[in-house]
Order: sequence, then structure tokens, then C-alpha cells
Amino acid sequence: MKKGIAIIGIIAACAGFAYSGWHILGTTSKLVKNHSLNSNIKKLEKEKSKKEKVLDELTKKNEELTAKYEQMKKDGKIKIVHLTFDDGPSNNTEKILEILKRNNIKATFFVIGRNQNKYKEIIDAGHAIGLHSYTHDYKYIYANEHNFFEDLYRLRDAVKAKTGKDVRITRFPGGSSNAIASKALKQQIITRMAREGYIYHDWNCDSTDASGNGVPVQKLIKYGICTNHPEIDVLMHDTNVKGTTVQALQTIIDGYRKAGYSFEVITPSSMKIQHVKQPELKDLKK
Repeated sequence: MKKGIAIIGIIAACAGFAYSGWHILGTTSKLVKNHSLNSNIKKLEKEKSKKEKVLDELTKKNEELTAKYEQMKKDGKIKIVHLTFDDGPSNNTEKILEILKRNNIKATFFVIGRNQNKYKEIIDAGHAIGLHSYTHDYKYIYANEHNFFEDLYRLRDAVKAKTGKDVRITRFPGGSSNAIASKALKQQIITRMAREGYIYHDWNCDSTDASGNGVPVQKLIKYGICTNHPEIDVLMHDTNVKGTTVQALQTIIDGYRKAGYSFEVITPSSMKIQHVKQPELKDLKK
């Protein structure tokens, strides 16, 4: 009996020892894991801090280079050309995009409210979209301020729905110097545009393809290559009847390259080439 009790005692002691060992092992394992986890966290935090420092340095360097580049543009040391295409998209859009892709350059398309599925195609190819007008109906658009902005907002919403981009770059149908709208109406529109953050761009180089359909290629080349300004907006059109514009495009591109121009899209920071100057927002607040 005593022997049995002793055996039970030994078994119980062993069980207690085993439990204590398991508990100690479990606790030790948790401590090791926690130490390892804390070590990894510290390592990751150190790496994160290092990468954030590198990112800050790169961001600062990029800002400095951008500022230097913009200053060089202002000083005329870098020559920039913006190829712009109004009134599309059209059946010629793909042909234009293919030529631009072949030359590895980007352009700006001032679109209207047709062929909207092509908006995204233009954006996906790395080009910029500007707002021209939805209806392109001069009589309606320039009837009054309400009509102009109703038409503009309609196009803005269509572009945003198709591309996700809230575009603020615009071009007046006929340009800001058009003779359709009265001077008073244009001033109302221009002031409201400034207040709402829209920037409009005209052109200082006219390819003359708006003068008719089938304008001779050589004429488009002659007038479409303007090298007397450090920054140029070239007016061209993207419509079904502007086949000769497509034919002239490669030679126009070659002409600007030969003259040392770089090709850029129009952005909010681009030099504003305007026939009628848009007031700065700060001036409107005075």
C-alpha cells in the first residue's frame, strides 16, 4: 500500500515537473517570439525611417530640378512646343495617336462631346485632355454666360465619367479672341473661369487646317512649324475631314525637332498663351 502511494507520489511529482517544464518552455518561447517580433519591428521602423529620408531627399531634388527647368523655360534656354488637336475625338484619332507613339511624344487634345469612349484611349496613351465644348454650337454656347458654363460643365462631367480626371484646362471654341461672343460676355466668362480654377489656352501657331477641308499638306507644314517663340502652342484639328493634317503631322514634328524643341503636354503650370489675358485669381480678390 505504502509502495503504491509512493509510486503515485512519484508519478504526480513527475507530472508536476513536466507541467512546470512545459509552462516554462511555453513562457520562454513566448519571450523569444516577443523579442524576435520587437527586433523585427525595430528593424522595419529603421528601414522605414531610412526610406522616408531618401524619399524626402529625392522629392526636394525633384522640386529643385523642376524649378530650375521652369526658370530655364522662362529664360528661353529651353524651347517647348505643345501640339494641340481640337474638335475630336474622330476617326483620325487613332492615326494621330499612332504617329505620336512612333515618335515617343505627347500632345494635348481639346475634346468635344462626341466619341467619348476614346477619351480614355487618349489618356491611357499618356496624352492630356482639355475641355473645348460639349456641343461646339457657337450660337448656343455664346448666347449667354449660363449657356457657356452649362455646356462646359457637361463636357467636364463626361470626361470625368470616362477617365476619372477633373480637367481644368480649356480652350474657347474659336479662341478667346473669337468675334462671335461680345467683349462683355467674354470678360464675364473669363472672370468666372479664373474664380472657378479653369485655365484656358489659345495658340501662337496656326497650322491653318481650320480654314477648310483638304488644306494642302505643304501649306499645313509651312504654317504649322513656327520657330520664332521659345514656347509654342500649335493649333491643329482632329476631325474626320482633316486627313491632310494627319499627313502633315510627321513633317511638323520633324521640323520642331530639327529646331531643338521639346514636346510637352499642356498642364496648369504651362505658360498661358492667351489672345485675351486671363486675370489672376489674386487680382480678382482685391
